[in-house]
Amino acid sequence: MLLAALVATAVAAAATSITKNMIATVNIPAGATRTLSVPYPDALEYGNARYSGRYALAPKPLASGSRPDLAKVRILEAQSVEGGSLYRVRAHNGNRRGSAAVRLTIVATTVEPLPHH
Repeated sequence: MLLAALVATAVAAAATSITKNMIATVNIPAGATRTLSVPYPDALEYGNARYSGRYALAPKPLASGSRPDLAKVRILEAQSVEGGSLYRVRAHNGNRRGSAAVRLTIVATTVEPLPHH
């Protein structure tokens, strides 16, 4: 009985908004700086939508070279740009040459409350 109530509550909550994600990835070689911009899905289309962005760092899979130290990767910028239609991250890989590249993954999220206004 309790499980049915929890499922019904989850379904009702899910129907009150739509969450959309856009994901992009870039590899940053040792000693390099890269900028990656990801558009928010349906950017600025609905006045009551909420936008957020997040990023994650990881060693590049199957890369040659020594394992990079993720603590040496600096995020120089992480913010909404272009009037709120893009999420931009600029990162610098401070590892020595010979280290494997670092993979930067960015997720731009739009939450659109229903009904749309």
